[in-house]
Amino acid sequence: MVALKLDDISARYGRTTVFEDISTDWLRGGELTALIGPNAAGKSTLFKRIAGLLKGKGVVTVEDVREGHRPICYMPQDTGANAVLTVYESILLAAKQGTGWRVAEDDLSEIDRLLAALHISDLAFRDLGALSGGQRQLVAIAQALVRKPEVLLMDEPTSALDLFRQIEVLQFMKRIAADEGMAVLIALHDLNHALRYCTNTMVIAGGRLLASGPTLDVVTPAMLRDVYRVDARIENCTQGRPLVIVDGTA
Repeated sequence: MVALKLDDISARYGRTTVFEDISTDWLRGGELTALIGPNAAGKSTLFKRIAGLLKGKGVVTVEDVREGHRPICYMPQDTGANAVLTVYESILLAAKQGTGWRVAEDDLSEIDRLLAALHISDLAFRDLGALSGGQRQLVAIAQALVRKPEVLLMDEPTSALDLFRQIEVLQFMKRIAADEGMAVLIALHDLNHALRYCTNTMVIAGGRLLASGPTLDVVTPAMLRDVYRVDARIENCTQGRPLVIVDGTA
């Protein structure tokens, strides 16, 4: 099963250091890992650095990549929609990047499967430019998954979705990570989503990785006070699920 490890990685824009000396233990496939932190903490930059889109010191290691799978795929927050393509064409284009342009029946079957799993089959022949922000996010998830990555970096993939779709997507990603043995890292702002769906959590703030480990060990009242400057507590509510409570409100 795939494993990802960061060793003393850093990133800069010009003379400005975004973060430095970020190291993790092995992040194993089959699980969701949340990346949390305040705005402008460097979450997107960290993903770009892991994906190789930015240079910097340190080493990103991916082990046990299966034949026919891409090591890392990065899904940015801004998915864009400038190309004059239909949804189906855009997913097919993503599937064939770097693999040659011969289209097999299996390629089409996989696209149909992903469209159905994300409940966007009805969008298949709509132009990308005609979609809402939430619909584009769902298409971007399909574009990422069709590439068969071993490590998937998702930058706020639910930010434009309504609550029902957020839950639906996170449940789907948790299931597909377990089924495919994929390591999925998700930048999230909703800490309760991290508590509910993510086995592990990383906290980045002030240019440093402040904590990394099992979510319930990382998301604590002390961390919330230090990083987010709020007094909060963690309580087990319906069906034993933990929730962040601030001023008596989840």
